[in-house]
Amino acid sequence: MAALEAVIHVEGPKGKRTIPIAEFHKLPGDTPNIENALEPGELITFVDLPKPIEGSKSVYLKLRDRASYEFALSSAAVVAKVEGGHIRYVRVAMGGVGTKPWRSHEAEAALMGKPADAATFRKAAEAALAGAKPRTDNAFKVELAKRCLVRTLKLATA
Repeated sequence: MAALEAVIHVEGPKGKRTIPIAEFHKLPGDTPNIENALEPGELITFVDLPKPIEGSKSVYLKLRDRASYEFALSSAAVVAKVEGGHIRYVRVAMGGVGTKPWRSHEAEAALMGKPADAATFRKAAEAALAGAKPRTDNAFKVELAKRCLVRTLKLATA
């Protein structure tokens, strides 16, 4: 939903409000017990997905150990439009490798206007994970996430 720029509609004791998906999930910080932007008593009533960009294609790829309900080791979502072999529109979101799903503006910047090819995809993956801070037991996820994004970009631009 991050790559699709969803808007979440909620209703609660104080009335109705909307929350952009980018603001919905919370980082642990000083309040690890608060995972999202919902207030006490609020309920999600529906989610709006903007109309797709004409000519775009969207792909979601989830890498996991076992069955379909297993948590993702890494995931990537891409919405892309290619014209004349170059990327004219792109949204990139990553999951499974951090506390919350996130949209990678760094990857998007590395892709916009560039050729839809393996070298460009790898540069975008490097940009997306440049700030990664793995721990001892999950360092493998950085390379896994890069490969996941490259594969998703290939599928979304094919």
